[in-house]
Amino acid sequence: MNAPSLTPGGIYVHLPYCVSRCEYCAFVVTTDESSRGRYLDALIRECELVAPETARARFDSIYLGGGTPSRVPAGEISRLLTELRRAFDVDASAEVTLEANPDDVTAELVRAWRACGITRVSAGVQSFEDRELSAVGRRHDAATARHALELLSDEGFSVSADLILGLPEQTPETFERSVDQLLDSRVPHVSIYLLETEKSKTIEQDRRLRPERYLSDDTQAELWLSVAERLRCAGYVHYEVSNWAIPGRQARHNCKYWERVSTLGFGVSAHELWGGRRRANVSALPAYFAEVEAGRRPTALDQPVDAEEAAREGIVLGLRLARGVAWSDIEAWLDSHPDSALEEDLESWQGAGLAARENGRLHLTERGFLVSNEILCRFV
Repeated sequence: MNAPSLTPGGIYVHLPYCVSRCEYCAFVVTTDESSRGRYLDALIRECELVAPETARARFDSIYLGGGTPSRVPAGEISRLLTELRRAFDVDASAEVTLEANPDDVTAELVRAWRACGITRVSAGVQSFEDRELSAVGRRHDAATARHALELLSDEGFSVSADLILGLPEQTPETFERSVDQLLDSRVPHVSIYLLETEKSKTIEQDRRLRPERYLSDDTQAELWLSVAERLRCAGYVHYEVSNWAIPGRQARHNCKYWERVSTLGFGVSAHELWGGRRRANVSALPAYFAEVEAGRRPTALDQPVDAEEAAREGIVLGLRLARGVAWSDIEAWLDSHPDSALEEDLESWQGAGLAARENGRLHLTERGFLVSNEILCRFV
């Protein structure tokens, strides 16, 4: 089934190669780069297998994630983007994002990225405090991060930078200093993530054994609300749970996921929503190579999204956005899923200032974003 041609779709490509694995990482990555050439060939072959499904579709975003895409030589990035544009109808003005580690960013490389069609770079800063970076195995230091953001901005990229709140060794003062430096950089897009200790056995065990290294949940909540206000005062719009942007500089590709716009996913562990189906690729490189090289899509999951699941996703993903969802969608959900407890929760969330109903829509507040996981899981 071909996707509708009216709304441009997005293309995600997973590049899993890293020099080392950060202690908080939960993504599918490998530190063995020996298969990278074979992997690029497989990606291009996978695109060829999928292209017939997209004959009437057009795309206005490409996202190269990982892993560490900035580790891939610029010539290979150029070849990949050329093949993507050959296989799919990609707008000339498409947003093309590459994730980068600050220590990979050099003046020569940013020029090469620009030449091959990259328009946006998402830099994994995480912190501007050397002690915190070292505590989670990051290879760069604060000075390298500052220099990388400067190089990227000077080259004219639309730059996104992220920080993590809750890192080991972090204090309220060091986090505020990191925010200061991020604001000084004037990048147009900022992501701030709460450290998810449960996704890393190493971090989870360390926090249990040495809790003094970590901020309390209450302190993290206070800092989150404080930084949200600082970013607002600096001209950033909080448009999604973890993302702020100068108006007009929101991440086009990422918004497609929250708005349930059709996207393709290529590479090991990549996910997609296409033609009314959700698919996920196999998460092991040997299986990925075997399937693609045999001329088959490397899917581990392929299932239709029925009307009920689409409605649930619309609410759960929509509430991640600052604009929230139409109240009529909430009412329709309650009509088809009678749940007096959920109705009471909706009232209590509004009464507690976690959610607000305005102009026919329900949206989470800043405090609501802090507990969004607990709220969203009620729509099951």
